[in-house]
Amino acid sequence: MTDGKTAKQPMSPRRKRYWFSLGFAAVIGGIIGGWMTADQPHDRAAIELLSNGALTPGFAIGAAITWSLGLAIAMIFYHRSIDDHEEHAWVWASTWGWYAFIFTTPVWWVLHRAALAPSPNAMLLFLLSMAVNLAVYLWLKFR
Repeated sequence: MTDGKTAKQPMSPRRKRYWFSLGFAAVIGGIIGGWMTADQPHDRAAIELLSNGALTPGFAIGAAITWSLGLAIAMIFYHRSIDDHEEHAWVWASTWGWYAFIFTTPVWWVLHRAALAPSPNAMLLFLLSMAVNLAVYLWLKFR
């Protein structure tokens, strides 16, 4: 006789790799974010972390290396663990994120060249593509 509770199943190796990849990517982001915050002058407001202000060379080199290596490691684990459904969502989300970038970047650039818009901002374009990527991914994964 059971008490109405189901026994907790151990995670499969694939599922462990999946959660490791996501957790590892989050840790890398946390390390870079914490390091960036600690590296800023004390009189700088928190919102200025999102600006295009100067960074110290040590942080910039360290963050670039940490981001590149950390993301490469997380991607290897992620792609070794996903199934066909998740791969389908990932491919289409990536495609639409790319479309968001390639449509907006040239438009912004030519408008700037005609003095009709401010200078293109790489981080805003990156965030736009990531937001589109996330929306499409979540829609395809959980619909």
